[in-house]
Amino acid sequence: MRVKWILGVTVAVLLGVGWWLAFRSVPVPLPVPAAPSMSTQAVDAGVLEVVSPAETEADAGLWLTATLEGAHPFAGEARVGAAFVVEGDEGWWEEEKRQKALSIVGPSSLEDLANVREWMPAPATASSQGGVLGPVAVPPAPRYQVVAFEPDGTFWWADFVPGTSPKSGTLDAGVLRANRPTGVSVRLEGARDTEGTFAVRIERVVDPQDAERASALQPMLALANPDLGWALVNGTPVPLRPDADTRLAPLPPDRAVRLWLRAPSGREGSPVEVPLREGTVNPVTLDVARLFPEGVGRSVTLRGRVLLGGSDRSGGRMVSWRGGEEPVDADGRFTIPGVPTWSATRFNVYRGMEEDGRPEAPSMWDFDFTPTEAMQGVVDVEWRVPVYRWLVVRMDGFTRAQLKERAVPPYPVYLLERRDAQGLWSTVPSRKFVPEEDGLAVSLLEPGTYRVQVASVPYASRPSSVAQVGADDTTVDVRLSPAPSGGPSCEVHVTRRGGPVAGAMVLVGGKYRSMPPVRGETDSTGRWRMGPMTSDVLPMFVQGAQDEWEGDGAEECRRSGVIEVRL
Repeated sequence: MRVKWILGVTVAVLLGVGWWLAFRSVPVPLPVPAAPSMSTQAVDAGVLEVVSPAETEADAGLWLTATLEGAHPFAGEARVGAAFVVEGDEGWWEEEKRQKALSIVGPSSLEDLANVREWMPAPATASSQGGVLGPVAVPPAPRYQVVAFEPDGTFWWADFVPGTSPKSGTLDAGVLRANRPTGVSVRLEGARDTEGTFAVRIERVVDPQDAERASALQPMLALANPDLGWALVNGTPVPLRPDADTRLAPLPPDRAVRLWLRAPSGREGSPVEVPLREGTVNPVTLDVARLFPEGVGRSVTLRGRVLLGGSDRSGGRMVSWRGGEEPVDADGRFTIPGVPTWSATRFNVYRGMEEDGRPEAPSMWDFDFTPTEAMQGVVDVEWRVPVYRWLVVRMDGFTRAQLKERAVPPYPVYLLERRDAQGLWSTVPSRKFVPEEDGLAVSLLEPGTYRVQVASVPYASRPSSVAQVGADDTTVDVRLSPAPSGGPSCEVHVTRRGGPVAGAMVLVGGKYRSMPPVRGETDSTGRWRMGPMTSDVLPMFVQGAQDEWEGDGAEECRRSGVIEVRL
């Protein structure tokens, strides 16, 4: 047992904007400018060539505009997000800058701490070589993010910091250049004879040196393809087209992307890592036979009933598992479709909130469904939640008072022990220890020979009497007798170079590892009185005078009653 005190200071900076901002509801659009943009006819393309809007005194408020540079007339959507610094971050920034902590790691400016709260739709007008975004009304903010995208995933974006804080006029975010999408095009091979829809789960493979830029782009790219953005972050599988390639773009420009093919049964194949090349949609073929050498698997529908003990009463209200949850009706019946047959599934039955006093049964209970190759269609199961038996520790008034007087918080602690066929005692878990007026009720789940260890400190415990609990027993009593008045009583004496060490910390355990250690502190004479000891082992750790000691003091305690610790 070793205790270490480590003091560290870590400066952590969260980079990038949360991807979920891409899916937040947009606000009611602000009014359009009073003076419309002026335009002239473009001779070479037959589309409108937009000229910067004329400044008029009638335009009130703050407006933002940007130029979209491209090889063809823009045909897509645009968004603008005003980014604000969260309340309290500005003070943190000023303090960190004063202490020069940010010279090593952290944001280079206060504006880097600003996050977009909402994305606003922005008008975009096509030109012969791109288009013009805006003007769009925006609130005054320290930073703006501008994004435009076309159906194929081509996108324009800018992270624009005005530098000043104007309340009115026009902000020009400058020229935004077109970025071809990065992604993969997935072709499915060998799936024609399988009923149902295959899907693919996606995971980013990020290089640390490129993580900041790629992650900053992720929320913007999610605006262009919300379903893909959600799947990339949340792990939701994307359905694949069986008769054509499925295009997964735009993706952040990472080093690679990892794909897991998921069969209609829910079974996943081995991962496939696909290198990415920025601005390119790479083709990849996922071979069903190669990724599922043991077959794609199938699923069954589980039709079950959960009952309480040996009765016909419902044993729960809800069945949950890794894939979801299903309610249980008043008769204890439930139906769960899509249970895999290629691996075991653990289900948890939830009974509801426990009542006061002794509960009838556990509030939750696990059941494992282990399928066989012969299973198909609908499989019937019956699960029974066990009911509690109770081992009740009875104590008279003197014993309870004695235990209370000797116990050191968080004690007293109780341990349930069971005797095996060889007569050896071992600690077994119990789900409930229920304090009662004259003792303690301990829950049991099966018959056997039991007793309870009652500890006032980890190194001083005594057992209750022994009871045989039969299959038909619901409550069996045992008794705890008063602690004997004799027995060794120990103290710890801590010295350094012959002199007492005051204020040394002492941690002492016992033979039961599940019992928490107690902590003491030496007085001005370097002593800490432990009190009675019944344990045959006494693991100890002492720290004081900038030094440490660790050992077992049981033998010295039994021999002299004083454990000498020399630091």
